[in-house]
Amino acid sequence: MEVVLTCLGNVKGPRLLDGRTGDGTVGLAPHTGEPFSGTRWKMNGGPEGVVTLVCEGDVPGNRFLDGRTADGTVGLAPNTNPPFSGTRWRATRLGDGSTTFECLGDIEGNRFLDGRTGDGTVGLAPTTDPPFTGTRWQVGVPFGDDNVTIPADG
Repeated sequence: MEVVLTCLGNVKGPRLLDGRTGDGTVGLAPHTGEPFSGTRWKMNGGPEGVVTLVCEGDVPGNRFLDGRTADGTVGLAPNTNPPFSGTRWRATRLGDGSTTFECLGDIEGNRFLDGRTGDGTVGLAPTTDPPFTGTRWQVGVPFGDDNVTIPADG
């Protein structure tokens, strides 16, 4: 399923998860239109809520969302094979309809996908509790024009 992931953090700033396939980085974008082709993701489901997220950006390059638990960073990997154990995520739907993504990487460290809307960066947080408000995400599907999403279950 193709999705758009919107960070629900409480600080003003860009909110859409954006894979930058040209250089393998990940950040937040203010909208889904050009030049942000990396804001669309293919979410492939597996057992027990384990998913991979594949960036659908227009530029050739790495595509799998990769949590790097050793240093708390997030980037794009070329595949899901070792040593890229951080490409598997446990998606947990919360009572308010938001979703958290817990990195299942082999190395101990921070694990929760954290959008930092104040500066447009993305990393891993140790918990989903405050002050890490960027660890909750709305999973939506693209709809109509390039700047609109609807919840994936709506």
